[in-house]
Amino acid sequence: MIFALVGNQNCGKTTIFNQITNLKQHVGNFPGVTVEYKIGEIPNHQNCQIVDLPGLYSLNTYTHEEVITKDFLYTAKPDVIINVVDATNLKRNLYLTLQLKEIGIPMIIALNMMDDIKKNKGKINVEELSSELKIPIVELSKVTKDETNELIQKAIKNKKRYILNNVNLQNKDRIFSKYREIDRICSRTTKIERNNKKEISYKIDKILTNKILGIPIFICIMFLIFYLTFNMIGDYCTDLLNYGIEITQNILEKILIDNGYNPLLESLIIDGILNGICSVISFLPIIVTLYFFLSILEDSGYMTRIAFIIDKILSKIGLSGKGIVPILLGFGCSVPAILSIRTIQSEKEKNLCLILVPFISCSAKIPIYSIFVSIFFKENPALAMTIIYIIGILLGIIITAILNKNSKLNNDGTFIMEIPNYRMPSLKNTIFLMWNKTKDFLEKSFSIIFVSSIIIWFLKSFDINMLYVSEEKSMLAGIGMKISNFFKPIGLTDWRITTAIITGISAKEAILSTLSVLYNSNLSTLAETINIIFTKRVALSFITFISLYTPCIATIGVIKKEFGIKKAIKTVFTQFFIAYIASFLIYHLVGWHFLFNFF
Repeated sequence: MIFALVGNQNCGKTTIFNQITNLKQHVGNFPGVTVEYKIGEIPNHQNCQIVDLPGLYSLNTYTHEEVITKDFLYTAKPDVIINVVDATNLKRNLYLTLQLKEIGIPMIIALNMMDDIKKNKGKINVEELSSELKIPIVELSKVTKDETNELIQKAIKNKKRYILNNVNLQNKDRIFSKYREIDRICSRTTKIERNNKKEISYKIDKILTNKILGIPIFICIMFLIFYLTFNMIGDYCTDLLNYGIEITQNILEKILIDNGYNPLLESLIIDGILNGICSVISFLPIIVTLYFFLSILEDSGYMTRIAFIIDKILSKIGLSGKGIVPILLGFGCSVPAILSIRTIQSEKEKNLCLILVPFISCSAKIPIYSIFVSIFFKENPALAMTIIYIIGILLGIIITAILNKNSKLNNDGTFIMEIPNYRMPSLKNTIFLMWNKTKDFLEKSFSIIFVSSIIIWFLKSFDINMLYVSEEKSMLAGIGMKISNFFKPIGLTDWRITTAIITGISAKEAILSTLSVLYNSNLSTLAETINIIFTKRVALSFITFISLYTPCIATIGVIKKEFGIKKAIKTVFTQFFIAYIASFLIYHLVGWHFLFNFF
C-alpha cells in the first residue's frame, strides 16, 4: 500500500513524514517514474509505504514541483493521498485540496497546526469542513505519535478502488469556481483571528531580512557558529575523543604485539586501517556540532530567509533565490546538492547551478580545514574558516557570472517562495536533522576511507615486484614523485602531499587518512607531522587547492547521470584548473606577509 503525502510548502509535511516513518526512510524510484522520492516505511504496517512529495500550491504544472507531483500521482497511482493542510492558511491550502479531489484518488486531510488556531482564539468546525469537502479529516497539533497513528489508520480505512480522472486543471472557469467554493466553505466553517506568530515574524524579518543588514547578519551568524564549533564546543569534544581513540589504538597495538601476530598484519591494521579511519573520525565532534547549529537554523525557519536574502545577489548571475537550495545542501554534501538542481525548471539556471555548487565546501572538507586552521591560524580559527568558505562562494559566483554573460540560453524559470513563521526549534527535529546529516557523512566515510586506506597502505608497502619495502621504494612513491613535479609551481613538492590530493578525488575525507598512512602518524602525531612538513605559505596554498579542486567521484558520477558525460568531464577539468591557478596566485603573487599578519 502506497500513501502519497501532498501539501503546500511549509505546511509541516516533513515533520509528519518523520513522525510516521520513525526515521525509517530511504530514496528510491517507482515504476514508470524517473524522479527519486523520499520513501518511508510505516512501522507496524507491513508493506505500507509513504512517499513525501515536493511542496506545491497547485497541480497546474507551471513549476517543476507541480510536474513531479502530478506525474507521480498519475503514474505511480498511490492508494491514498494524505493531503497536509495548514489550518492557519486554510484558504490558500484548499485550492490544492480541491484539485486533488478532482483526480479521483481516495484522500484524507491532515489538518495541521490546529494548536496555533486555538492559541490565537480562532475556530474551525472540523466536522462541518469535512462534510463540505466530503473528505475525512484528522486534526494535528503537536504531531504526536498518537495523532499520526490515527492518520494512518484512517488512511488505510479510506483505501478503495478508483478511476483516475484526467481533468483540465488550467481551465479558467474551473479555477474561478474553486475560489468561489473556497470562500463559501471557509465562511461557513472557520473563524480565524489575528495571527500573533505572523506579526512577531514580520517584526523580526524587518531586521534579519533587511536589504542592507540581511547579508552582514547572516555572515555574523555563520561566524558565531564557526566560533562555537571550532573554538569551544567542537574543539573540546574533539580533544576528548582523540584521547579515547589514542588509548584504544595503544591497547589494540599491544594486543597484536603480545600475541605474536604477523608484523605485516599489525602494520595493515594500525598504520593502514586505524590511522586512516581515525584521522577522519577524530573530527566527528566538530562535524556534529556544526550540523547541530545548522539544523537549529533550518528548524527555526531562518534558512528560508537566506533564500530571500540572497535572491537579489543570485539574480545578478542569472539565478533566482531557488538556487540557494543546492548551495545550502552543498555545505553538507555535493551529491544531494547536484540532485536538487533537477527541481529548477529553467535550463539556464540548471547549468549555472552546476557551475556554482562544486565551489561550495562540503562537510567532507571540514576535518582537513580543522586540522590546518588549528595549526597555522590558531589565533583566529573561526575567522579563518569563515574566510575559506566565503572565498569559495565568491569565486564560484564570479565565474558563474562570467559564464552567464556568455550564455545564449534564456532564463525562463519561475521562483515562488513562501516564508514560514519563525518557530522555536524542536529538540527532536534538530537532533533528527543533525543525525541524518551525520549518518550520511559516516556511511560515506567508512565505506570509502576503509577501502582507500587499505589500498594506500598496500601501495606504500610493496614495490612492483610485490616485495615489502620502505616507503621511498614503493609503488606509491614512484607514482607520487612523478605527479609531484606538476604541483611544484604551487609549492607542493612532497610526493606524499600530492598523493593525498589524488586520493582525495575518491572522497575528500581520504586526504587526511592518506597523510596519516603515508607519514605513519596517529592522531596525536599527525598535527605535529603536518606542522613540520608544511610551512605556513605551503599550507595556505594547499588549503586553497583542496577547497576548490575536482569534486569527489560520487559527485562526478551524479553529474554524469544528471547532465551527461561531457558536463562531468568539463566540471572535473574546470575545477582542477581554477584550483591550480588560485593556489599558484596565493603561493607566488599574493603578499603573504600581509595574509599571515592578518591571521
